[in-house]
Amino acid sequence: MSVAIGIAVFVVAMTAGGTIWTARHGRRVDMAEWAVGDRSFGTVLLWFLSAGEIYTTFAFLGAAGWAYNYGAPGFYILANAPLGCALGYWLLPKMWRAGHDHGIMSQGDYIQARFGRRWLAVLISAIAILSLIPYIEIQLTGLSAITQVLFHGDITKTVSVTAAVIVLLLFVFTAGIRSSALASIIKDALVVAVLIAVAATIGTATGLGSIGAIFHRMDVAHPGYAALPGMVAAKKYSAWWFMSVLLVTNVGYWMWPHAFQANLTARSERTIRRNMMLQPLYTLSYFFIFVIGFAALLTLPHLKSSNQALVAVIAHSYPEWFVGLAAGAAVLVALVPSTVMLLTVGTTFARNIYRPAARLGDRHRLVAARLATLAAVLAAGLLALHSNATIVGLLLVAYTGISQIGPGVIASFVWRRVTAWGVAAGSVAGIALVGIPEVGAWWKTVSSINVGLPALAVNAVLVIGVSLLTRAPARRHVAVGLPAAPGGPDTLTPAVLGPGAAG
Repeated sequence: MSVAIGIAVFVVAMTAGGTIWTARHGRRVDMAEWAVGDRSFGTVLLWFLSAGEIYTTFAFLGAAGWAYNYGAPGFYILANAPLGCALGYWLLPKMWRAGHDHGIMSQGDYIQARFGRRWLAVLISAIAILSLIPYIEIQLTGLSAITQVLFHGDITKTVSVTAAVIVLLLFVFTAGIRSSALASIIKDALVVAVLIAVAATIGTATGLGSIGAIFHRMDVAHPGYAALPGMVAAKKYSAWWFMSVLLVTNVGYWMWPHAFQANLTARSERTIRRNMMLQPLYTLSYFFIFVIGFAALLTLPHLKSSNQALVAVIAHSYPEWFVGLAAGAAVLVALVPSTVMLLTVGTTFARNIYRPAARLGDRHRLVAARLATLAAVLAAGLLALHSNATIVGLLLVAYTGISQIGPGVIASFVWRRVTAWGVAAGSVAGIALVGIPEVGAWWKTVSSINVGLPALAVNAVLVIGVSLLTRAPARRHVAVGLPAAPGGPDTLTPAVLGPGAAG
């Protein structure tokens, strides 16, 4: 497997080195460049940066793993991006306009400017960072799975996770969001090429026959794989579970702070809308991933971890040079999105949590941001070492958490009366309901609906009820999310963001 390892290392090193040099050549890396690319990304860069948020280890390894383990429950992934982009077509231009008009660089910046309350920005930022930790854990879990397959299981999980942490830190400390966008171009082109090549040849390589023959064999070996609850009836993956997961994940889709921040890199609102119309095309690639997952189940039915399904069947059935290309693509799928997430953690911590009332220099904030990314990687690494959960299972936990800031954030763009206390009450209650293990365990005994959905209902009721009982924000703050018509009373009043904001 030495040839495969060499090729994988070459692919990753050339992509990382080339994109970092290209992105930084002739540019001064300050906070605005590091965090939002100086708000200069056109359609192509925004397309690939946004795709990097969708095409993570979850899509590449996790989808194949769930096809391998469960069958039909994994098909919810097919609807996820199209529904998310339908919401994004309406929501993201509003986010971009707020960022463009008021100098916003992070989700926490927006919350502070919209409500005029630093403490609320700190609260929402803390929830966002805590939700991102398991998302970063997913990428490290994927990197670990790839490493273990390449070394035939001869290295321990501790070694593979440690190696993944080091690689990730090396990239994120030298990169910025522009580097990540450029790396996404190479990553996505390589991933799509690998997926098409594998899907077209997997039947021949494994001896299973054509794609049609693979589905026929699945019907014979696992008759219930294509209908809910799939291959594991005891998991309660019913139609109610399916629809509730779609609703919860789509409320959370644009609540991720890295998705919010990536949106701020766009050159214009038109660029964002065009991207939202084209982005669902990525969903077509999931068909190939599911086929590969099914082929892995028929060929290697006793894998210790379904997270390894896609890479394991390729390593089993293809020549070493191709295994190296596929492994390199899989590493980039984990590495590039992780970089964006960690850049967001750093930006959010430096601007909205670390001494938010102080007038800090740009260099000081950049150092604080990089220290925060280090802490986040180490935390995610420790979680990855002690978890045996599937990649999709981890993602659903992360989405259930981040969706709980959704009612408050979405309300801030549609309802002038929503208040900081309403957003805080709803978010805290929602996080408590999904975060207390006893609540989740009890809920599973009474319903197959994802616990995040009833938590969102309680959350929304509290956002509305508490907002009606508390004092509304000042008009200048409301105008950040709901600007008045041209010439209206709020258009000339600047939003308050930074040291002068109300506490």
